[in-house]
Amino acid sequence: MRHRRATLGLIALGVALPSVMARQIVTPPSERMQLPPLPGPDSGLPPIPERSPRNANYRIKARLDAEAHRIEGLLELEWRNTTGLPQSTFPFHLYWNAFRNNLSTSARGQGRRAARGDDPRRWGFTDVKRIASSADGGVEADITGTLRYVQPDDGNAHDRTVFEVTTPSPVAPGATVRFHVDWTSLIPHGALGRAGWVHDYHFIAQWFPKIGVFWKGAWNAHQFHATTEFFSDFGVYDVALTIPAGFVVGATGALRETRDEANGSRTLRFYQEDVHDFAWTASRRFLEKTGRFESAGYPPVDIRVLLQPEHEDLAERYIEATRVALKAFGAWSAPYPYAQITVVDPAWGSGSGGMEYPTLITGGAGIHAPPSLFSPESVTIHETGHQFWYGLVATNEFEEPWLDEGFTRYHDRKAYNLAYGARGSGERYFGLPGRSLSGWPVVAPRVDVGRGYDIVGGLRRNGRDDVMARRSWDFVGAEAYGVNAYGKPALSLQTLEGLIGDEAMTRVLRTYGRRYRFAHPTSEDFIATVNEVTGQDWRWYFDQTWFSAEECDYAVTVRNARQRVAAGHVDGPAGPAPGAPVAGDAGEDGRPFESEVTVQRLGGVKLPVEVRVDFSDGRSVREGWDGQYRWKRFRYTGPARVVAATVDPDRRIALDVSPANNGWVEETGHAGRAASKWAMRWMFWFQHLLEMHAVLG
Repeated sequence: MRHRRATLGLIALGVALPSVMARQIVTPPSERMQLPPLPGPDSGLPPIPERSPRNANYRIKARLDAEAHRIEGLLELEWRNTTGLPQSTFPFHLYWNAFRNNLSTSARGQGRRAARGDDPRRWGFTDVKRIASSADGGVEADITGTLRYVQPDDGNAHDRTVFEVTTPSPVAPGATVRFHVDWTSLIPHGALGRAGWVHDYHFIAQWFPKIGVFWKGAWNAHQFHATTEFFSDFGVYDVALTIPAGFVVGATGALRETRDEANGSRTLRFYQEDVHDFAWTASRRFLEKTGRFESAGYPPVDIRVLLQPEHEDLAERYIEATRVALKAFGAWSAPYPYAQITVVDPAWGSGSGGMEYPTLITGGAGIHAPPSLFSPESVTIHETGHQFWYGLVATNEFEEPWLDEGFTRYHDRKAYNLAYGARGSGERYFGLPGRSLSGWPVVAPRVDVGRGYDIVGGLRRNGRDDVMARRSWDFVGAEAYGVNAYGKPALSLQTLEGLIGDEAMTRVLRTYGRRYRFAHPTSEDFIATVNEVTGQDWRWYFDQTWFSAEECDYAVTVRNARQRVAAGHVDGPAGPAPGAPVAGDAGEDGRPFESEVTVQRLGGVKLPVEVRVDFSDGRSVREGWDGQYRWKRFRYTGPARVVAATVDPDRRIALDVSPANNGWVEETGHAGRAASKWAMRWMFWFQHLLEMHAVLG
């Protein structure tokens, strides 16, 4: 889903020149990355499934009326009963009914999909005109009369995003039923649900009646909420789209056939095996650019980019970012198996940017797109990365959104840090409300704020609102959803990587990605995979992070003092004597130092950490602490004082919400260190100011 760059904690005023920054890149980023080699056949990893279960196969014929913004559609769904039980009642999604009126569950909810304003064009709907079913070799029966709308999540009788139908007789385990559906849709204008139209640009997603998933022993078909995404079964899609002449079309799958119709329209047939959805777009303004991903050990992939004319100069950046994602995510899970991918540069104001569908993604970039802002690179890497977790592993985003969004966010930061390095950091200012790509870019060239640093702020603001492991519509608000679906799980995975090591983390993800390709796994499946690969029980870690709203926050303070001069009654050779001096005392400068380094756990998350202590004579020591109690004190006596102390010096604990209190630096007499410390404090509060700007803007 949408990849939105959070406000950065370190920024300098100044605008980077794209031409200057671009000349610094010599080797293509996709070739510069240092990635683990692809595993061989003797790696001990699970085999990669060659094909999906293909139990939900669709043949669709649809016609676009670009002037009336309507779709007329016919579909045949071939559904094979893999549930192990007879089935007679079948749920279907009608997502566009979320935009039917202001009484739907989505319109009542919080978030970007709630309908706003008085523009009547913003409404959309899907109406089923007829539905029939036929069993293997049987006669087709009209079951339209059995159709009833259901509201399994909230009982809102006005919500029509899920309906059920009943077949004349139960479908036996292993048997196949065919549904024939005749429907019509009104396409909403603008940004509702990422589907809609502006001018002649049409983006069509979640657009056809789609069957639910039988999962964990029951049908899973949730309503369309303001913050939910999607969940569906795998199959073969064979889709014929009839479009007015002159439109350029991009879609899931490969173009198999083009046919000119007598009325001047054109029919394009797209085909793709082993996917769980189909989306498409059409516009007369698209410019088409192509590229190819080829790397040793990876299947080649044709890259097609459909650009807005004003973004023609971004074509190669889109293509190269797609290569980066295909290579990196393929190395960390299993290679992308499809022969093509389409990248759509969305029209201004469409609201369809930053979204993922099988073999098709939408990117997004502002008019001013200096490379230092990683736009369109960051959104392209993120959405291409969804092909692996959303597209191929296909977890239930209604109930466990972090298994896709969080995994993808964790990996996208890692990928573009490896590929692009520190080209700079920045933010857009003076933009239009709700338009994250508007505004003027302000960039700090060559500044590296660290992987994951730009999402800690959201965790600090909203991490305590909810436990992460909740259904996506059960969070207190859209901000809490964003933190718990994207930021917190990404930081938790980065922290796990820090605790078990990069090599072990790669093996965990490869095992999980291969074993559960096409399989709809759960959080428990991932936790079991971590335990299996590491040979340790990590349940304690996930209990504190995924299943808790506690914060992770460590801080350190230091006290330096000269060893005390004896006072009072001190035992000596002749017994107690008042004011006996310390033996060997040579005055204040000659007394050894007694230093105390105190590490505190300010939050509820208990993780083991390291502490680095630096002394005035140049020595450094590292101490370990299990983090179980609230604090731990380390004492040192010797001729050198402590000049710096750092909790988690290698930044393994990405979940720490306040990195600014992780370090202590001596101030007195050391202007450089003092300046660094005060700069850190200043940047911390400046970050709060920028975060406030982002929220209010």
